[in-house]
Order: sequence, then structure tokens, then C-alpha cells
Amino acid sequence: MTENFSIAFKEDNGETAIVFGGQLTIPFIQKLTQEVKEKLGLPKALHLVVKEVENIDLTFIQLLYALKNTGKKLGYPVDLQMELPDDLSSLMVNAGFGQLLNQEKKN
Repeated sequence: MTENFSIAFKEDNGETAIVFGGQLTIPFIQKLTQEVKEKLGLPKALHLVVKEVENIDLTFIQLLYALKNTGKKLGYPVDLQMELPDDLSSLMVNAGFGQLLNQEKKN
């Protein structure tokens, strides 16, 4: 299956940013999760950026929550910035995940 998603890791002074985009859906979640597990160590802080999204589903939202919960458990802050098209933003709000859209990256 062709990978229709993108994932990029950027590290700076122990802080890690992960940028996700494309098809963030169940056919690709295993590969996304595997890449995160392989490349994510124990950062001082984790910045999650979701942008240029073509599609998103519950499996990806679960991955975001797992990353946030892991950071809380291991003692490093995790912030999230999501930039979604209007139709996907409405879907997120209607599905009860609107609070994810209201989180801003901390400087």
C-alpha cells in the first residue's frame, strides 16, 4: 500500500517536534505508530503538529491521546497544534473532539 501520509521529526535542545500530514487514517496508523515508537526517545518536551491533512479518523486521535498521556506519565510536556480544513474541523467538533482544535503551541 502506498504511504499517503507524512511524518517528520525535528529535534532541538532535547525538545522534539513531530509533524503529521496527509491521510491520518486506519490503513496507515500501524506505520505511523511504528515510526513514532522507533524515533521518539525521552524528550524534554514534545510538540505535535497536525497540518495539511487530507483525512483523519479516530485511530489517529487515539494516537494523539496516547502521546499526550505518555508525556504526562513520563513527566514531559506535550502540546498540540492542529490545522484542519473546515470540513474536518466540523467533523472533529461534532464527534466531541473540539478541545483538540483549541490547543495552541506553547512558546
